[in-house]
Amino acid sequence: MTPENEQKFKASTHCHICNSPFEQTSTKVRNHSQITGKYRGAAHNSCNLNYQHPDYIPVYFHNLRGFDSHLLMQGVGLYKGKRINCIPNNMERYVSFSLGSLRFVDSYQCLQSSLSNLVNDLAKEDPSQFKALIKEFPSDRQRSLLLRKGVYPYTYMDKKEKFSMNCLPPKDAFYNDLTKSHLADEDYEHAKMVWDTFEIEDMGSYHDLYLKSDVLLLNCVFERFRDQFMEIYGLDPAHFYTCPGLAWSAALKVAKCKLELITEDNAEAYLFIESGLRGGISQISNRLATANNEYLDNTYDSERDSSYLLYQDCNNLYGLALSIPLPTGEFKFLSEEERINFNVLDVGKCSDKGYVLEVDLDYPKKLHDLHSDYPLAPETKSVSDDMLSPYSRNLWTKLNPSKRKGCVKGRSRIKTNKLLCTLENKRRYVCHYRNLQLYLQLGMELKKVHQVLEFSQSPFLKEYIDLNTQRRKSAKGDFEKSFYKLMNNAVFGKTMENVRKRVDVQLIHSKRKVLKQVAKSSFVRCEIFNKDLVGVQCKKTVLKFNKPIAIGMSVLELSKCVMYNHHYHYVIPKYGKDVKLMMTDTDSFLYHVKTKDVYADMEKDKHLFDFSNYSRDHFLFDNTNAKKPGLFKDETGGVPIEQFVGLRSKMYSLTYGDVEQKRAKGIVKSVVRRELKHSNYVRCILDQKNIRRKQNLIQSRKHHLQMVTVNKVALSAFDDKRYVMANGVDTLAFGHYRISAE
Repeated sequence: MTPENEQKFKASTHCHICNSPFEQTSTKVRNHSQITGKYRGAAHNSCNLNYQHPDYIPVYFHNLRGFDSHLLMQGVGLYKGKRINCIPNNMERYVSFSLGSLRFVDSYQCLQSSLSNLVNDLAKEDPSQFKALIKEFPSDRQRSLLLRKGVYPYTYMDKKEKFSMNCLPPKDAFYNDLTKSHLADEDYEHAKMVWDTFEIEDMGSYHDLYLKSDVLLLNCVFERFRDQFMEIYGLDPAHFYTCPGLAWSAALKVAKCKLELITEDNAEAYLFIESGLRGGISQISNRLATANNEYLDNTYDSERDSSYLLYQDCNNLYGLALSIPLPTGEFKFLSEEERINFNVLDVGKCSDKGYVLEVDLDYPKKLHDLHSDYPLAPETKSVSDDMLSPYSRNLWTKLNPSKRKGCVKGRSRIKTNKLLCTLENKRRYVCHYRNLQLYLQLGMELKKVHQVLEFSQSPFLKEYIDLNTQRRKSAKGDFEKSFYKLMNNAVFGKTMENVRKRVDVQLIHSKRKVLKQVAKSSFVRCEIFNKDLVGVQCKKTVLKFNKPIAIGMSVLELSKCVMYNHHYHYVIPKYGKDVKLMMTDTDSFLYHVKTKDVYADMEKDKHLFDFSNYSRDHFLFDNTNAKKPGLFKDETGGVPIEQFVGLRSKMYSLTYGDVEQKRAKGIVKSVVRRELKHSNYVRCILDQKNIRRKQNLIQSRKHHLQMVTVNKVALSAFDDKRYVMANGVDTLAFGHYRISAE
């Protein structure tokens, strides 16, 4: 301790570790680095004792879980003296694994973006942040060429003899089998410049430079990420595995709130809340529509009604829900007497007490026509064959013919639970009190209250959400913008973590230990990866329900309130029968509206919209509400949509300007972008057929990577989340009174 440090220690009023003040009862001690011995600051005695140097060294790979881990697993079994641990997703995919003191971590799980995008963003923001690259390559010319992701002929380099090639392979050798794409001319020119500038002699040297630059770029990006995170949240990402864990710790640190978890003594409350967990609503309500308005110069027909297709997205939906009062503790069921006297309509939106109720609700037939596009109170259930329309049953048979001779029925349909918006009456329906208030306000009828769970609540996450929102507004790069949004959504994801899905996988390189695990009653299966490594899966014998799922359940419910409010309190009153909901996907709506000028309509209600993504010469452009949570934004930025076609949930296409915006869940993006056209979606409905596409994938089998080609149904007109009418375009919600009439 220098005299200067001693003086600082005596003058310190706050612990440098936890930032809390020193109380009269607390002991102030000197905290030193366990490696250098240098004085770091004054600390509480308890903080000093807990401030231990980690006993592991993190080793980062970008996309470790999806690729590099499989290569490493082929050799880790050789280290017999080292213990192998893993955090598994399944038998062959791991969040992280450790070998002795080395902890292998996937940087992609924190950064959530490709290395190419991360490098490009940082290069635009501040090239001086590439400190490791600058140190290794002091030449400005060389360094400028490496300030981007390198170019490499992955498929072409299939033999070690090719490393001896003394020239760069031809451009065709850089063809990417995965994305089925050729290398761009400018990228090949870049590769040639790298070859010449670094005076490369053979492909082996080019290969080594590519790997070296990759490692250095990842180092620069991650170190910059660590610095920013430490500055904003006071946490080091190197101590975390994934973004959700990082975000949750950051949120609790900013909120300074102590949450009460549901204990074993109140397990019924946990199961009660769990039964009310329902994800985001995603469905196609009407399947095909074409706009006709004066903004569409090429197709406008003045003889027909003016109509628009409007694609709206709610800003930071989950961030808004996280800012609202959420459960913090004191969970208890109301007694029978309290339940009888309880009136849900008397509870304020920002009350200190919140409630989750189990109720019976009826859906009056008089609401069916008005609510069919977007029914209230969604529920998770499977769709039986009897619920399907004749159109859907016939379409299934046509698209999935039985392989048995003489059988006129189609193959059996696998029935899984789905979140459905139906007009059926609800029985023993568990929901948040604010949702129930809205449902009753919009016309549903409360028949019975079975149970009421009370809890204390407060907007404890609002400061954290506001911090991220402000950071996102001032962000310059695409990564920063998406990252701060992710920091909000990831918090929600952590509250929703389903510990029941966790698996127990052990990686073992000892025959004796394998036999010991196999002998356990919890043993499920084992996989011999190679002669040195075996994976053993066992059932979890103990589950620790330590996640605040009451928060996650409330966020899901409150986010639905935001969407229902916009639809039923703004859109429907404004347009009535002149609007159809075509599609919704959690935080977005796509409407077909009959009106003279939808943009003029929005201008009258500009307080409800964010126009910051419109072009600056558009009469609606306004930055006032930029990124404000809960406001709706035009996804196409004021460019009028010409046509929309939706086949089923997360499978749709729309055209505007020169853009075809397509989505096909389960199909790789490169195939959707290059091999599917908007016209394919339209023909899929009109011709009642499936459209298949081949896609190349990298798959792992016993940790050996191989490229496989899968011929998969890319587009299908079959949708079992709605009652599809005979024309194949219009649909009804299940439970609609007109279905029984048909």
